[in-house]
Amino acid sequence: MNPATSPTPSTRPIGLAPGVPLEAAGQDAAKYGSSNPVVTRLLDRWTARLREIVGPVKGTVVDVGIGEGLCLERLLAAVAEGGALDPGARIVGIEYRYDKAAIANRLDQVDVAVGDAGMLPFPDGAADLVTCIEVLEHLPAVAPAVAELARVCGDRCIVSVPYEPWFRLGNLGRGKNVGRLGNDPEHLHMFTPGKLRRALEASFAEVKVTPVFPWLVAEARGPRAD
Repeated sequence: MNPATSPTPSTRPIGLAPGVPLEAAGQDAAKYGSSNPVVTRLLDRWTARLREIVGPVKGTVVDVGIGEGLCLERLLAAVAEGGALDPGARIVGIEYRYDKAAIANRLDQVDVAVGDAGMLPFPDGAADLVTCIEVLEHLPAVAPAVAELARVCGDRCIVSVPYEPWFRLGNLGRGKNVGRLGNDPEHLHMFTPGKLRRALEASFAEVKVTPVFPWLVAEARGPRAD
């Protein structure tokens, strides 16, 4: 690894939730390829709101937890359709799981690397925009991941998580994860608007949280120096 892009000494790996498989290719495709009309409509509305909040994409963009790239692919397509995708933008996706990263590699204009949310391979303030979509709820530790998002962020950070308890209730309504009261087995943290705001305010000076049922989308600015 180039020392210029090495994580700072204070960073530490976070890893995945205990018991979660290291290979999960196809997991994202099952969600974004759902034939359920309600799920499809909610995903489309969420993607549209994300696109509005993200705005023009230019400079260096780091997507932490890119997964199979399906969410970023939708987002970039929507931005491009609106004429707000700078052809000179440098977009990098970070994914913990090798098999998901391999699938995300298909995306044009996106470089994908395997990495941990707790030790991102970028220098301080390297990214004009940082995105972290449906990731924080999966992590054993949220605070160190948020601190890393702030460390590499030079301007804005966009975070999205499930809006609880509505996300779980939606799962129950369609008979998913009934034995777990609708909660996904990989979800370790439940976020309300206040909880998400507090988590981000620990490392950012300004945080705005927007409910986009059944998700929350937060825009954070002013990364705090440790």
